Amino acid sequence: MAPPPLELISNVIGEILLRLPPDEPEHLFRAALVCKPWLRVVCDPDFRRRYSAFHGPPPLLGLLHSLQVMQGSPPDRFASTTSMPDFPRPSSHGPHACPLDCRHGRVLIQMWGGVGETRIVYLVWDPITGDRRVVPMPDIDWLICSAAVSCAAANGCSHLDCHDGPFLYLLVIVVKPTPSTSKRHLKKQDTGTGTTHPMCSLGEVNSKGAAEWVQHRVIKLETIIPVVNPDCKPFVVGSAEGVGAIFISTDAGLFTIELKSGRVRKVDEPAVYFSVLPYMSFYTPAEAHISALACNLWI
Repeated sequence: MAPPPLELISNVIGEILLRLPPDEPEHLFRAALVCKPWLRVVCDPDFRRRYSAFHGPPPLLGLLHSLQVMQGSPPDRFASTTSMPDFPRPSSHGPHACPLDCRHGRVLIQMWGGVGETRIVYLVWDPITGDRRVVPMPDIDWLICSAAVSCAAANGCSHLDCHDGPFLYLLVIVVKPTPSTSKRHLKKQDTGTGTTHPMCSLGEVNSKGAAEWVQHRVIKLETIIPVVNPDCKPFVVGSAEGVGAIFISTDAGLFTIELKSGRVRKVDEPAVYFSVLPYMSFYTPAEAHISALACNLWI
């Protein structure tokens, strides 16, 4: 009997590899190192599109965190929540580089424009591809400023694999000399429940009549989150949109709770976490990724 054609073998391999879980990218990378036919399948752009469409919402790959203004600059670190190494963080050429937002495969960082400069710029960074775009701060005399980044694809992007498309960054600015006055600037770039126990209350806004909070569930944090000092209470410092997870900080570390399964997982060491920014994206191999990891990790 003649062996099956190579195209059929590749299709079967692709269907098998398509089912590897996206929350642990190491599996796909190891598969790509098995042999050249598997490498071609995994690194094919069509496989990457099918992989993201098959699995739906992107998985959590890592996190950054920001501090309150008086606490200084946050650590210059991207913490991976998988077995893959941390993504190299872009240099800010000085202090006060502050991550502001992570969305649609991109990270928005506020930073100084260069060595010795006091001009603020915004860096839009894609950790997967390494792409970096610097956008200027508008020439406005401001008191308080915050910002967000978003995909700006025109034709109903699913946000599963939109690394190379256009993006928007939104600035919300309180201007001088009237703090109560705010301006929004939009830029488009082409490319309680009667107890003292700490808890998280989940609910939704009631659409009938006046808006109200309808409680769905209560999670008693101190019963499931580790602490070192009993006087140190767990508190929520962030959430991962789309994957149903919240971040809890204690003196034992930073933890995630998967709301559907109840699974608790430690994702970082103890620190001062003011706001955790989860980075969610599909991390599928490309030829450059395989070459670097083959040299540094597994071969």
